[in-house]
Amino acid sequence: MRITVAGQLRLLIIGLSAAAALTACGAGSSALPSSAPSSAPSAASSPAGTSPAAGTGSAAAATASAAGTASAAAAGGSSVNVCSLLSSAQASSINQVTYGAASDKEVTSNWNQCTYANKGSVDPVDIQALNVSVIGMPGCWDSLKSADGPGTAVSGIGDEAFGYGIGLDVRTGSTCVTIQGLTHAELDGDHSRDEAIAKIVLAGLH
Repeated sequence: MRITVAGQLRLLIIGLSAAAALTACGAGSSALPSSAPSSAPSAASSPAGTSPAAGTGSAAAATASAAGTASAAAAGGSSVNVCSLLSSAQASSINQVTYGAASDKEVTSNWNQCTYANKGSVDPVDIQALNVSVIGMPGCWDSLKSADGPGTAVSGIGDEAFGYGIGLDVRTGSTCVTIQGLTHAELDGDHSRDEAIAKIVLAGLH
């Protein structure tokens, strides 16, 4: 079973929290939170196909990656209101699904997400909410390829892009854009609607 982009990036967030705690401890903090040592290793060893023995190396890599992310976040990340880039009406028209209110969320520094509530569709497959993320976290593209790839390469959008089972991942420069939310089109391997959504979002970023 594939790990979704949200699941993969959560590993970075957990690692980020652990790295931040370690940094605080080294700077003179009296004690490291008891959950910090166990959080990153257990999360890093969770991806399918990773053996317990390999988990230790994965945990170290995740913590190192998180430390770099922490430094970038400390320098100040940009905040993007993703919902302002794509309206519910536009998303509904493209996916032929009725989406309701859009909810914007800053998951963490340099990771902003908009969720479009699914209010119904004539197609029983189209029952998921639509999630659109703009991610500027270091290493986001490698994480997406690891979590969702290899998928099917898509040309003519961003610098790199690929479609997979429930969505589309795009890289433009050091920024990643993800479109997620199963529709019948994706089930049939058609990512043209995801591409249309991604192009609107990318246009709003430039």
